[in-house]
Amino acid sequence: MKYLSKISIVALLIATASCKNDFEEINAPWDKPNSASTPEMFNAVVSSLPLTAGEQSVMNAWIYPITQQAAITSGSYPFDNARDAVWDNYYYTLANARIIEDRIEKSENPSSMNNVSAMLKTIMAYKSFKATNYFGAMPYKEAGYAALAATKGTGVYKAKYNTQQEIYTDILTNLKWAVDNLKVDASQVSLGNYETLFKGDVAMWTKFANSLRLYIAATIYDKDKTLATAHITEAMSKPLLTDADNVGIWPTPLNLSLQWREWSFNANCYLRLGSTMWNLMSANDNKDGSGIFDPRVKIFYEPNNAGEWAAYPQNPVSGVTPTEGGLPYDRKRYTAWSDKGASNLFSPVNLYFAQDLTSIPELILTAAQVHFIKAEVYNRGMGVAANAASAKAEYEAGIKASVNMWKGIAVSSPVWVVGKPASATATQAELNTLLTNAKVAYSADPATALNQIYAQLWIDQFRQPFDAWTLKRRTGNKTPMSTSNTQYYTGNFGGFNRFIYPDNEINYNGDNFKTATGGANVNSTKLWITQ
Repeated sequence: MKYLSKISIVALLIATASCKNDFEEINAPWDKPNSASTPEMFNAVVSSLPLTAGEQSVMNAWIYPITQQAAITSGSYPFDNARDAVWDNYYYTLANARIIEDRIEKSENPSSMNNVSAMLKTIMAYKSFKATNYFGAMPYKEAGYAALAATKGTGVYKAKYNTQQEIYTDILTNLKWAVDNLKVDASQVSLGNYETLFKGDVAMWTKFANSLRLYIAATIYDKDKTLATAHITEAMSKPLLTDADNVGIWPTPLNLSLQWREWSFNANCYLRLGSTMWNLMSANDNKDGSGIFDPRVKIFYEPNNAGEWAAYPQNPVSGVTPTEGGLPYDRKRYTAWSDKGASNLFSPVNLYFAQDLTSIPELILTAAQVHFIKAEVYNRGMGVAANAASAKAEYEAGIKASVNMWKGIAVSSPVWVVGKPASATATQAELNTLLTNAKVAYSADPATALNQIYAQLWIDQFRQPFDAWTLKRRTGNKTPMSTSNTQYYTGNFGGFNRFIYPDNEINYNGDNFKTATGGANVNSTKLWITQ
């Protein structure tokens, strides 16, 4: 992003002075808390969206095998490697958001900044949704106000926790407000070049906010049906993301390099194509790939060192699975592509996800995901009348949108050479092969069809395993899971439901932590959304 490096520094400085988890240690005066303009600070909020280094490493080492979107062949980083970075990123950003909110409230004409407020609420709704799905209950409504202690009082240094249900309720309220108040009006303050996400496109902001509202409401449908239904019904009647409206951090137009992604693959990454994903994309285990019916598998993964397609057992049996090795994520392959190491026996994740840091995006919410949520809504009758025909139409539209997005990403990559798709969109023959396959063809049985919807949403979220993890938890394990040797999964991954709170949070906000949790801080604690 044109202003990203400068604004990232501004964001860090402001956040450090504003709030770090509401700890009292940051109660120190700062010389010029208003040195950054509101547009600059808004861009600082947007610049917090790329994944952190720790988050990237835990995705590859833990969340992929938890969701079974991939398998791992060896251990690497600890599960708690991401907690501090994710926590700090959220509260740094929340601190900046609170300052922007305060400025808007104190401005001469707050209503002229409704668009800015709506955009800010939308970004923070997404970040809060993601954060609470990692941690559960968190300091939320009272958090982030340390820089405003002069007017808010010193009590802001230690914020009370809100339950996940309370956080979800507030997020949905804020998204409704955003959708209702975004408008094209000359009287609205413009952020100019500092609005780098949609470049001032109010219609896209509206579709994103409303689609996020629909997605989040569907997430809590089985926990708070009344609340979810109201939001789903209204969201379905308002603009939603349509084909090609894929929201994310697209680095090329932003002049951005997403370097942590490369590191997360090059450093101790043991990901391989797992049998769970493979079984949804290939009709058989033919190593020449002749059984492949889903073109996305050749984008997500690549053949082993011998040029063969081989899935690693998702739940391997000790003494049966061959030892896996090789260096398929080594940088030397950038110039020696075929050299994955003689002992690389199983298909790795496509190295282009690590190599191409300037055109492959970090996705937030895709058009395909919206189609699949609409398919679920029609399938189950969530806030609308159940309609099997509409559910099928949205399901098939979601698959088409997903294939086209992933093919388009590969084709647009300037470094993607080996296995590059012949076209940026799916041919009718490709779609027919995929949609008529017995594993994909929409079932006349609503329960079976619902599992198919979840499976395709799960596939589309290949580079959003954190969202696939939320899907798994909120559907009660209805996402694709291997039924072989389930003891392996239970013993290695089944007990992980959340990130634990950072040590600093417990040390400096201990009373509120204990009130909210009873002093328990373990990965096995189930979140409110979990079935």
